[in-house]
Amino acid sequence: MTGIDGRSLKNAASGAVGALLCAAAMISPGLLDSALAQTAPEAASTMPEALIDSVEIRIAELHRALRIMPPQEALFRSYANVMRSNAHAINALFVERAQATDFTAPARLRWYAQLTATHAEAVNRLVAPFDALYQSLSPGQRQAADRHFEQLQQRRMAQRGR
Repeated sequence: MTGIDGRSLKNAASGAVGALLCAAAMISPGLLDSALAQTAPEAASTMPEALIDSVEIRIAELHRALRIMPPQEALFRSYANVMRSNAHAINALFVERAQATDFTAPARLRWYAQLTATHAEAVNRLVAPFDALYQSLSPGQRQAADRHFEQLQQRRMAQRGR
């Protein structure tokens, strides 16, 4: 094999990435599928802009959904900055994989382990800033947050059913 097999890479990463995308609310549905399907390093080099744009869209959506008030801005900004940092970490793995020359089963398994570990670290980094933000929310804002994350979960489940 001379390039990344998009389908097998997608299958290998779907569990960890799917959970990351929904739990962390980092990346828009479909963006990662197209990134996984890319086979050339030059294609992967275009992903940062799309990923960053997607993260910024998610941040704006969440800001609107929660109706963040001025006193909550600093807490929201902390959470948003972790989202951005996580997106960069995930992107780095995909750029690295796109430039890989070893496509053996052990190499793929090592990459999947790396992706899974990065996923766990990313979600763990989101917990504290989101918890602090959530504690500052009014009851109505908390309900909106709960609905927003429930909708993300539903989108993920619908995508898995395809």
